Amino acid sequence: MSKLYDVIIIGAGPAGLGVARALQHAGVKDVLLIERESQPGGVPKHCRHPTFGMLTFLRPMKGHTWAEKLLTYVQYPIRTATTVTSLLPDGQIEVSSDAGLETLRARKIVLATGVRETPRHPRLVSGVRPQGVLTAGALQQFVYLRGLKPGDHPVIIGTELVSFSAIWTLKSAGVRAVAMIEEGPRPTAWRLCLLFARLLNVPVHCNSRISRINGSERVESIEILSKGEHKTLPCDSVIFTGKFTGEYTLIRKSHLASDFGTGRPLFDQNGACSDPGYYAVGNMTHPADMGDQCYQEGLRIGGRIAAALPSGSIAPEFISVQHDDIIRISAPSIVRLMDTDNKTTFNIRVQRPVTGYVVVRDGSKELYRRRYRCMPERRILLKDVDMSNVTAQSALHISIES
Repeated sequence: MSKLYDVIIIGAGPAGLGVARALQHAGVKDVLLIERESQPGGVPKHCRHPTFGMLTFLRPMKGHTWAEKLLTYVQYPIRTATTVTSLLPDGQIEVSSDAGLETLRARKIVLATGVRETPRHPRLVSGVRPQGVLTAGALQQFVYLRGLKPGDHPVIIGTELVSFSAIWTLKSAGVRAVAMIEEGPRPTAWRLCLLFARLLNVPVHCNSRISRINGSERVESIEILSKGEHKTLPCDSVIFTGKFTGEYTLIRKSHLASDFGTGRPLFDQNGACSDPGYYAVGNMTHPADMGDQCYQEGLRIGGRIAAALPSGSIAPEFISVQHDDIIRISAPSIVRLMDTDNKTTFNIRVQRPVTGYVVVRDGSKELYRRRYRCMPERRILLKDVDMSNVTAQSALHISIES
């Protein structure tokens, strides 16, 4: 029989490292981290822009420096180049590595597998598959790990924060982006980011959508629909950024309950899934917060897991959280009925820009109301919603009202 760990953490990025540090602080002994890449640290280890560390260390740090510092706080073993292939009941997982196939066991298993960017094909962009089409994550590896350039005249698709970080990455490689393409009327990131693009002489085309990539062996141009007109923009590479989605492949083929549309696991206010032996944390639950925010969440969930380990069980009853169609996700997606922790913070995302009152109701009873200016891909936190009177018969619903 294989060793029984107290906790196995799948993913050694910011959220997983936060969980590990909290468990270590609580004195939990037998913990194992599993990372499918050859080095731990998650996405930040590929980043060289100084947008990390403010929440964690109160100073800006480059991503790889920040990740290396987080790793110094974790004394548990980290198995790298190891892929989890199955999530099973009774705290068992199957993994594959150079050592072959194994089954590992733990009292609690933490899913901290993070997110990935939406590539070209799910965005319904036509054309063949020439060289020069990649995501921002692949761009960072091209430039920082392999010392390569994606091309001399790239176009960036999207205007999320990661899109503007791609401008920085290209600059590090001595390349200036030809343009940024945004479907909406304004950038998804803060308007101040436009100043950064302007300083680096990168034009931003709003109300524009890429419809086709031209080129056979190599990208030669893209076609865009901009303000009702079809235009051709010469370029030699296309970088798709943002539109993050969680890594849900393992969830879809597991016994864990999940959202029908997204494949995201159902999880409660403390991160516990439908099988209370499993916990979900970080950007797989709410694509996509910043690294510091995921680390802070990992610290909180890690503390909850440490508190649950002595008894090994939690309340089985939970109720689902419903929301308006304009709301894309809410985290948590379920609320478990507990004797403590009567206040829950919800993290929501919207489908399109909207300004109004975000309201949480239990049937006809109003639990929370506050006015927000909501933008897609930005987190909206509904802090400390009172759940003290929620029962098994409750009907929780989040809406946005004018």
